[in-house]
Amino acid sequence: MGKLAERLIDAQRSGVYRVESTEALVEAVALNRFTLNRIALDTIPGSALKDVASDAAAAGVDGQVLLFSGFDAHGRDMPDALNALIARLETRATRDREGGRHFFAVFLDPKAILPLAQLYNWRRSTAAIKT
Repeated sequence: MGKLAERLIDAQRSGVYRVESTEALVEAVALNRFTLNRIALDTIPGSALKDVASDAAAAGVDGQVLLFSGFDAHGRDMPDALNALIARLETRATRDREGGRHFFAVFLDPKAILPLAQLYNWRRSTAAIKT
């Protein structure tokens, strides 16, 4: 099992993160038999962002990974709405972590724009494989 798959299996790491690419995440989710929900934020009106966390994240479901893409326009035009979404996701992650459930909200952020911890450093992992 890869390092990212091991990280996802640790419920104490449940949280909100960013990734530069999705390939390793998709593989780790499949290895752990978790549910992956892809959410394209650029198709959701800014006024509806507050509902995304509650609609997409069914409370109490174990092994759930939400993969968000297309946040750029909201971050630029409606940063408060995006920040509120992230705060709701963090609240959900905390609740699940305390309940021993696995919940990860992950933003595809190849330019590292969002002030979120990186879930997986693919450069470091690729370098480790080469040595």
